Amino acid sequence: MKSQPRSSPPKAQPAARARRVSFLQLAVLAQLVVLAGLVVWLATRPPAPQPQSQPSIGGVTYCRGLPRFAQAQGFSGQMIFSTSERLMKGLVLYEPNPTPGASRVYQHPSWDDAGYLGPVVVDRDGDIYVAPVPRTNLVDNPPGKQNIIYRVDRGTGEMAAFLDLPALAPPSPENPFGLLGLAYDCDTHSLYATSVAGSTRSGEVGRIFRIDLNNRAIAAQVENIDAIGVGVLNGAQGKRLYFGAARAPEVRSIALGEDGNFRGEPRQEFSIATLSGGRDEKARRINFDAGGNMLVYAVEFNFNLVATSEPPQTVYRLLYRPEQDTFELLDISPD
Repeated sequence: MKSQPRSSPPKAQPAARARRVSFLQLAVLAQLVVLAGLVVWLATRPPAPQPQSQPSIGGVTYCRGLPRFAQAQGFSGQMIFSTSERLMKGLVLYEPNPTPGASRVYQHPSWDDAGYLGPVVVDRDGDIYVAPVPRTNLVDNPPGKQNIIYRVDRGTGEMAAFLDLPALAPPSPENPFGLLGLAYDCDTHSLYATSVAGSTRSGEVGRIFRIDLNNRAIAAQVENIDAIGVGVLNGAQGKRLYFGAARAPEVRSIALGEDGNFRGEPRQEFSIATLSGGRDEKARRINFDAGGNMLVYAVEFNFNLVATSEPPQTVYRLLYRPEQDTFELLDISPD
């Protein structure tokens, strides 16, 4: 990785229009479903209207709300939002064990308007945020729309474009991807997004964005970083954003201030490949539990256009050591 990451304020001007990329060149893509996501509720009742108190150590999604439209459809707190269904494009809501009379599967007519989707997160109000990720071709996911975050309204259930994030360069035949990761922080009502839009095999021009959901605007960004999975932790030494590098089997992090903005330079946390039993895989999703322990869902990712079936996914569980502000591998298992 040649370029040096640096923090910078958001650009005032929108991104230039992406040049048209030949669909013939990009007819096949790798990593078909590996970047898909889902959200599961374990609670059986809606949360309190106000967020709970901030945990001193642990994950920051404790305030996630139940969308009103889902409750109106008869879904309970066991519902799942998925973007990885093989036979259904876009976002799908379902409940594995529905109560009598409740809906089993639901999809709003607008949920496939953005083509195939990947990461999905829910904020404290119950609004849902998703990002497009291509699968077998770009017919449903055109290159110029790969950096748009979509929001599903908590009341109506309708999905619409929320924010078009600027890229440093237009799409390239070497890289059909744009947004790859989303994470939400209850403490600051922030949405974090990782994008590799515009990057090539030799040029790393990706960005990590912090979006202030109070005013629906980019509040800060880190440039020249290609990242995939992302998650936020309130650690023993403060809040940090953890992300999986897209070009190396590494998990890195950057400090966050009380306002949620980036502070200082990124640091390397650990290499997935050098963990006992680890492999040369990239962290596509990073989650934290209430104690700060980390779950890393890792897959192969190489920015190539070789068509594959759904590749295997490996789950790495790591114990958080607050005394050293580090992580220790617990176990590795296939997902």
